[in-house]
Amino acid sequence: MSEDAAKMAQLLSALTHPNTEAIREAEVALKPLLKDARSVPALVEVLKARGTQPDAVRHVAAVVLRKRIGGHYAKFDAPTKTALKTEILSVLANEPERTVRNGAVGVAATICRLECSSGDAGGAAWPELFQFIAAAASDANPDARELAFLLLSEMTETIGLHLKPQFPSMATLFANALTDTEVKVQNSSVKALGQLLSYLADEKEVENFA
Repeated sequence: MSEDAAKMAQLLSALTHPNTEAIREAEVALKPLLKDARSVPALVEVLKARGTQPDAVRHVAAVVLRKRIGGHYAKFDAPTKTALKTEILSVLANEPERTVRNGAVGVAATICRLECSSGDAGGAAWPELFQFIAAAASDANPDARELAFLLLSEMTETIGLHLKPQFPSMATLFANALTDTEVKVQNSSVKALGQLLSYLADEKEVENFA
């Protein structure tokens, strides 16, 4: 683990313990670090450190990363952004701990919003994410299928604003999930679809999901 990541992990660990003074000191120490763009790769490194960092610390890393990445993302060059997106997809694909995986869902949704709102590539800003979602939605593992719709649920506004060309393929994913044999997959798809329909209530594109 890099020096930056090790320092970050130590401070994040303090946030997970029931010691008010230690939490306050860690928050004070984190504040200047998180203003530096180097905090993003350090947080990703902590997030990925399965086996060497506790799940609680890795989950906090994901939560902090989601909150802070928006302030730094535009500073990164294209190769750095690509590497970051690849790392997050790897966490989503391979992370067995649910809380950490769900934290990574929030990070992925935030990156997708930043990519789409930048205007550089519109709905094609992160095609690998949608390839991942499509593959996960049809995976034999119900956790993967659920994950696909947790991602779509977190991305409601981004989908509604920027990703209308994806609607027909998404409609097929939802149709299949609503009859899934696993209740948790059904539930996650109902939530994601409900949020999207509510967002699109006054737009003609809602007919894609009728």
